[in-house]
Amino acid sequence: MCNLSKGVEERGIAIGLERGLERGIEITTLNAIRNLMETLKLTEEQAMEVLKVPEEEKVKYAGMLKG
Repeated sequence: MCNLSKGVEERGIAIGLERGLERGIEITTLNAIRNLMETLKLTEEQAMEVLKVPEEEKVKYAGMLKG
């Protein structure tokens, strides 16, 4: 494999790992929100506050909870 191909492959792997990690964090956060809502009878807003979800991400998780 030439150096260019190897570099492209390594970059692709790095991007894939980064996206996979981001998706894993999203799923974990979403599950934590749901668990707090169910167990402690919190609203989605309250659960996100407890977890300190950044303001700019709250809309995303609210949409995920509905979908």
